[in-house]
Amino acid sequence: MQSIVLYQIPFSHFCDKVRWGLEFYSLPYEAVNFTGRQTPAYIKAPREVQKLTPLIEDPNNDSFFLSDSTPILLYLDERYGNKPKLFPVNKKDEIVQYCLTLDSGLGLYARRLAYLYIISEHPAILSALVDFRYDKSSCNDWKSYFLGLAGSCVIISRVGVDRIQEEHIFEKTICVLDEIQNDIQGKEYLFDNQFTAADLTLTSLMAPLSLVPGIHEKYRVIFDYCDRMRKLHDPKKDYKSNAQRLYETRPKKSFPIVRSIIWLLLSIFLYPLQFLFAKDLKKKPELQYPSNDAEKKAKNDVRVLKWASKIESLKFFLRSFCIYCLILPKQLEHVQNEEKKLLSKE
Repeated sequence: MQSIVLYQIPFSHFCDKVRWGLEFYSLPYEAVNFTGRQTPAYIKAPREVQKLTPLIEDPNNDSFFLSDSTPILLYLDERYGNKPKLFPVNKKDEIVQYCLTLDSGLGLYARRLAYLYIISEHPAILSALVDFRYDKSSCNDWKSYFLGLAGSCVIISRVGVDRIQEEHIFEKTICVLDEIQNDIQGKEYLFDNQFTAADLTLTSLMAPLSLVPGIHEKYRVIFDYCDRMRKLHDPKKDYKSNAQRLYETRPKKSFPIVRSIIWLLLSIFLYPLQFLFAKDLKKKPELQYPSNDAEKKAKNDVRVLKWASKIESLKFFLRSFCIYCLILPKQLEHVQNEEKKLLSKE
């Protein structure tokens, strides 16, 4: 059997989900990291295939391409799954819908909140999206910092990190987590007292929320459940993305007077520019792959990024940097205030 190719962003929780599925079935695979528009899959895959990671290429099936994590797991289960199966026949449709619901809600909310903390606390981690060095052991140098700012600008506009408060992302996350916490009470597994794609999906998609202190503290029951799933059923029992490791070992922030003065002057300089981009900020974002079949494919909130010239690209990064300096601190303050309210209810 030839190796299945997994095109991935290594710290993506959706890619972790597919990686786990491949290893669960002991399938040989080759992980190919995202390298921008030159990623081989983006060039080789048919036009109708969604060009987002995770994406697999199966050379054992005429180089069949497939994207979107739950359809990929379903494909692996139907083509290669022996007992035990991730989608037991008697609960298959129910588990598929459960996974798609988590992908469309929890997975997207967790991504935005985790990116908010990474960009606010240690943006150099996102230098990997520019230099494509996903396995770096440290990113505390100045080069990584500036590349990280560029990566942050892309992520802010790509997944809407600047719209967390306006779109009530934190509140929606809490509603989902409350429902999950009630659902897992007293259960060994989510369905039929056996490990399924539902448990795998929940565990993978919860991982980014460990970066959000208030949620990690409030929902220890869910995190403990997910830790148990990892230890019992993930071949990489102590799996943790490199981005999470870098975040956990990030240097503590220091605020010397000189640095504070620089940021104050920078904010004063950028403040008038937000009015220049006010019309752009109010535009409804254009989704790259809008969902039109919720029964088979998860929703996606990835925005289209367009620039046809160097002037447009410069305008894009200047606008995104204004958001980084002026809007993201307000988004973080909002989330942290909501975390305090959440913990005060205990």
